Amino acid sequence: MHINDAIRFVVDEVEDPALEHPDLEEIYKNKVKRSKIIVHRIKKIGDLYRYLMRFESVPPVGDPKRDLYDRFKELNLKTYEDLYSEFVQEFAPYIDDVTVLDDFVIGKEYTSWDISIFAQTYDTQSGIYLIGKEPNYQAVFVKATFEEGKYPNEWLEPNNLLKYYMYSAKNKFNTDYKYNRAILNSNITNTPIYVFQKEGTRLFLKGIFRYEKNEHNPDDGSRWFILQKVNTLSTEKIMTDEEYDQELQKQVNQSKRNTKKDRKLRLANAKRVPGKLAVTSTQFNRNPDVIAEVLERADGVCEKCLKPAPFLRANDFTPYLEVHHLKPLAEGGEDTVSNAVALCPNCHREYHHAADVISVTAGIIIEDGKVLIAKRGGDDECAGKWEFPGGKVKANETYVKALRRELQEELGIKVRVSKYFGESIFKYECGVIRLMAFYVKKIAGKYDLKVHEEMKFVSVNKLDGYNFLPADIPIVQKLIKNG
Repeated sequence: MHINDAIRFVVDEVEDPALEHPDLEEIYKNKVKRSKIIVHRIKKIGDLYRYLMRFESVPPVGDPKRDLYDRFKELNLKTYEDLYSEFVQEFAPYIDDVTVLDDFVIGKEYTSWDISIFAQTYDTQSGIYLIGKEPNYQAVFVKATFEEGKYPNEWLEPNNLLKYYMYSAKNKFNTDYKYNRAILNSNITNTPIYVFQKEGTRLFLKGIFRYEKNEHNPDDGSRWFILQKVNTLSTEKIMTDEEYDQELQKQVNQSKRNTKKDRKLRLANAKRVPGKLAVTSTQFNRNPDVIAEVLERADGVCEKCLKPAPFLRANDFTPYLEVHHLKPLAEGGEDTVSNAVALCPNCHREYHHAADVISVTAGIIIEDGKVLIAKRGGDDECAGKWEFPGGKVKANETYVKALRRELQEELGIKVRVSKYFGESIFKYECGVIRLMAFYVKKIAGKYDLKVHEEMKFVSVNKLDGYNFLPADIPIVQKLIKNG
């Protein structure tokens, strides 16, 4: 039995007959319309059963809820109360199929209806939802908006430390309100706080958070919580691929900030066999004809770097290329040949993970134990500063080829590019520069300055006496360190 069968049962038996009845007043029809909206948003039969439980018994006389029941009876319409027992009998094997807390996947997209139906409030306008019964809440669900209303919430650390305003009534932030009290006591009651970031009508489960402290603004009386994200990898909750990658990278970054001694100590006591995590992903039902057509068009050559596929597929010995959508399917891109390219694995990973940087090469030219440096000309902010000669890498150009070209254009020499030396990353106003330095040997030509004011061969131990461009300074420091 499918949820659509259960929805159709409720709609056909009660809601549509009521909405189609010519004598039912609009005030009652509006109530039925709202109920119909809720019913159509429910995704499991057990959740629909929970919704209908409010109609398990007839409201007593005098109860405002009794008015709808009495009017239905006057018009000989089947009521929700009449339907309840029939629904239980018809769908008895499925009423235990309900949404549970573990169904919420960290990193996945949801709607306000998903949350309000699970919380059994059926109110999509709330900001805080208490899951379960007081005081033993299963969880607290928080919807965080960031550019709406008088008190917009704020990420103090992106996706990690959240400033979230307390529930208020008529601009009064009372810590005794049950929603606020549930969060304030969450560390004592071990109640997890699920934070959903609101983007338009979409909600993204950012993770499980813990309450750290609360603060207030004495000028306007506003109060807010400081919520800290719990490492998703330690929660044993299901997560998306993207969430796993982000959390692992965050832990790697933290490890990099530690000392080598601390890392070695942890490694000595670490488990050699890792545990397992539950990770989920969503796949699109892609058109195989698009994949086949794009691979045939590429003819074994990556359509970005223009290099042959790096290896052959094990199953059919064809060149291994991956078909990538230029505008991602997840962002509304079309599954068409014109929106797809065939890429080698390296270029494919670059499309998905590479930072937007300007790649630049630098040549370390050493003659008679001294290294060549050149002073920038022109009248921009870099003028008058020293650098290792080189320049920008063009599209579809390797670092080695770019360095050969740049040294020919800047110094009039032909070179053999040798061993890779190191890199430097620096953020200028024009963007992020990735400077890749290589040892270089001149093989032909005479030095002829075409873009620089001056050049010198300098002893390595005297390099720090020159005013270098910021991106070149780490290269200078490494040269001095290496001697």
